[in-house]
Amino acid sequence: MKFRSKMVLAYTTVAFLTSLILGIAVARISLQYEMTSQKNNLRVSAKSCVTQMDERLGRMDAIMQYILSDSVLLESITWLAKAGDGNAPNRYVLDAKSNLSMGLSTEYIMKNSYRTVFFNQNSFVTSSAIYTTGSGDMPTQRIISEFLVEDIPYLEPVSAAAGESVIVSVHPDYWSSNDTVLVYSLMKALRGEGMGFLEVESRVDSLQSLELSDPDIHFLVVANGGELLYASEKGYGTELSESDCERIKELQDDMVLTDKGMIYTKSASSEFDLTVLAYKKNYLLEKEMWRLFSIAALATLATFGISLAMIVFWAGVLTRPVKRLQETVENTNIENLQDHQRLEEDGYTDEFQELIRAYQAMMARLDKALQKEKQAAMLQLQAQFDTLQAQVNPHFIYNVLNTISSRAVLDNDETICEMCGCLGNILRYSTNNKERYASVEKELEYLDSYFYLLKARYGNRLEVVIDVEEEIRKRIIPKMTLQQLVENCVKHSSRNMDRTIRILLMGRKREGSWTIRVEDNGPGISEPDLLDLRGRLEEIRRGILERGIPAEMEIGGMGIVNTYARCLLLYSEDLLFEMENVPHGQGFCVTVGQKTLVTGL
Repeated sequence: MKFRSKMVLAYTTVAFLTSLILGIAVARISLQYEMTSQKNNLRVSAKSCVTQMDERLGRMDAIMQYILSDSVLLESITWLAKAGDGNAPNRYVLDAKSNLSMGLSTEYIMKNSYRTVFFNQNSFVTSSAIYTTGSGDMPTQRIISEFLVEDIPYLEPVSAAAGESVIVSVHPDYWSSNDTVLVYSLMKALRGEGMGFLEVESRVDSLQSLELSDPDIHFLVVANGGELLYASEKGYGTELSESDCERIKELQDDMVLTDKGMIYTKSASSEFDLTVLAYKKNYLLEKEMWRLFSIAALATLATFGISLAMIVFWAGVLTRPVKRLQETVENTNIENLQDHQRLEEDGYTDEFQELIRAYQAMMARLDKALQKEKQAAMLQLQAQFDTLQAQVNPHFIYNVLNTISSRAVLDNDETICEMCGCLGNILRYSTNNKERYASVEKELEYLDSYFYLLKARYGNRLEVVIDVEEEIRKRIIPKMTLQQLVENCVKHSSRNMDRTIRILLMGRKREGSWTIRVEDNGPGISEPDLLDLRGRLEEIRRGILERGIPAEMEIGGMGIVNTYARCLLLYSEDLLFEMENVPHGQGFCVTVGQKTLVTGL
């Protein structure tokens, strides 16, 4: 994938995530705004409903005040109260009944109530005329002729109110001979003994004309703390449900409650014992939520589309210098290497200027590397010549050994013949350049010839113990590794000529690794020399593993360092190489091995 495509992909991902977050934020803000709007609308509707009910009840209360403020009607009520004791002339009682009947049937009272009724404890009742279906524009007055005050079902709370106006919830029109009409009333018990009661009725179905700003809002009009006066929702019932009673008790005025996909609020009248519980379905959980999310999705797509167009445009502008540099690099070869060490920097940003300078520096280094490569090629030719020259020397030595061996045969000296044969085997094994590595088994076979030569020199003063497990004999090590370690032991142990030279060569398999230990009984080496030797090995390790510098050692100074370098090249970080003086006695030992058992090594 090209850099420009990667840039477009990366910034497109960022733009998509940003647009997505922005869309979610817009959706959340819109949802919160819509929810707040619905709550406010519900509060306003509840207050509006309370205001309209206050207005209706206020008109009903005004009718009672109108009647009580009329001196003729009030005097007539007083004469009717006295009629029960027999203290009022009959003529006054008849005039009082006539005055009340006429006074209750005024246009003002009939227009502002369904029926207005006065009755007293003497079973006297009179009411305003009402407009009934089928009577045209002519009002009629059809009320019951007889009743008992104690039979009126809703009179007790009115009597207990001591002259205050009381709302009577839904009930059939008690005073009509046809009680199919449902009404609600505002009643008052007149103060004074036997003064009677005033009741102003309104039809329940007239509450359907209550105006609300949202047709989806339903409301419950509750009177006297728990009596259902009106329910706008069809099929609600005639009594408050337990859950609605709990909500009315739980809610404070203007508080909004969300429950089971519905939102509720309550508003109470300050003039009457009246409460309105308004509620509606939470459309945020349905169509409103989908509408808002659709708007948010469109906003997200629009933002993403604009961002993508800007990303593609600026990606082309920003990658144009890189493309020019790419063309220059692609056209660069060995023949025109020097021609591209200077490029035009006009129009590039600072970052691309740094890239150009880096490219120019790389060209300069590459030119130097080519010069060094040419020199290395010359050195390689010289090394090949030296190698061919070195092959002549062993051939000359073989001829000399054959001459010595022939002379020993003439003198019947089998020892010299055997020594020449062993030395020839050693030379052939050590100078064979076809194989750099050998098995431990072959190394031990080679050591047999080497030990024979050492026996010829030291005689019985040399003791050699070889204890190598069969599996270790299959391991692969650099050629001449064991010979160099044994040679080092013999060299240092022979300094004490009065002691027998003991060489122990032991190969063991450890848990997950294998080692070969070469130990002598010599005087060991001093701690400063041991630290110096370990420092040289550490320097060799850093040179080979970290910097790739080949180990260069003079002839005669190879020994352990040479062995360590060759083993490090073979095993790398897996090499085990330890040097230490033998504890609790004289001697020095070297352990070489591999940390991991790898098949074939």
